[in-house]
Amino acid sequence: MTDIVHIVCLDAPSPPDYGGAIDMYYKIQALGESGTEAILHYFDYKDHRGIGELKRYCRETYAYKRKGFMESIIPYGPYITRSRWNKDLIQRLNADTFPVLLEGIHCTAVLPFLRDDKRVVIRVHNDEAVYYQQLAAMESNHIRKLYFRSEANLLKNYQKSLPKTVSLAILSSRDVSLFRYEYQFRDVHFIPCFIPWQQVSGQDGKGQYCLYHGNMEVSENEAAAIWLIKEVFDKISIPLVIAGRGISQNLHDSATGKTHIKLISDPSLGTIDQLVSDAHIHVLPSMNATGVKLKLLHALFKGRFCLSNKNGVEGSGITGGLHIAEAPEDWINFVGSLMKTDFSKAHRLEREPLARLYNNRLNSARLSELW
Repeated sequence: MTDIVHIVCLDAPSPPDYGGAIDMYYKIQALGESGTEAILHYFDYKDHRGIGELKRYCRETYAYKRKGFMESIIPYGPYITRSRWNKDLIQRLNADTFPVLLEGIHCTAVLPFLRDDKRVVIRVHNDEAVYYQQLAAMESNHIRKLYFRSEANLLKNYQKSLPKTVSLAILSSRDVSLFRYEYQFRDVHFIPCFIPWQQVSGQDGKGQYCLYHGNMEVSENEAAAIWLIKEVFDKISIPLVIAGRGISQNLHDSATGKTHIKLISDPSLGTIDQLVSDAHIHVLPSMNATGVKLKLLHALFKGRFCLSNKNGVEGSGITGGLHIAEAPEDWINFVGSLMKTDFSKAHRLEREPLARLYNNRLNSARLSELW
């Protein structure tokens, strides 16, 4: 196993407070604890982000400015990739022969400029073309909708153009087939998400409320929260807590006058963790089937009962330990029934396969084998 690896992050990985950052943060930690030092490169464009406690696992660290829309040197291609093209990054990657892990399609604009792309592994978080198509479908702002549509088309062609000799470490089993057969990559591997939760620890007994949590600045999450209010909790009086960053006026308006619905805006990681532990039912519908839903994994490892839909579990490898509903009346029936049921050791045991599938130590070893 190689002891040193370049890791190029699409964003500063700390704090691990959203899906992509969680996977990056705990991957670097797991590799470090296994004896692999990172030469960490990251794009620093948000004031509150950095590398935090990860410095102890890093041999060197380099921060780069992400380019604005009109600043990108490369004039064509998706903005998420061309805004991360950086000459200094390319020079540093070419200065040695250590393997290179590119976090996300976002970081792959450097690929044509590397001396040996066979030492490269791409961590695929999503089929980004499909993800942006679905963002466009849910966006009400016309300018943003046009941007998402344009980016989706560019990403589709861009992903097809990537060299097929690089290895892909894909976090969704659904996307493994897609990149192997539609995009024709030859070296494709399912490596599950790296997560902070390594033991199933849902508390016995009952909680007092249902919980939906997520980053509400993401249109899909806000749409899911509003769907829960209008289609499920408008029709029942069971308490619902919605917690997350960037709760909008639109979401506030949807909950106005409903005394059994509570909104918690911009909670700390500690507050989210406590809310997850204390809730009785996690109500987590997903509006799309891209990637893997980290909030669902959080709930399954740390919480009591979980209710989702097929979109929410697709590609995650989750086969038990939760309930699946699609129609609003099925959600209403499950919520009513589960609120009367104690969570127990038997329910935790149903989730033990998850702890094996999402074992950071084992998955860091599998990832290291790719280089």
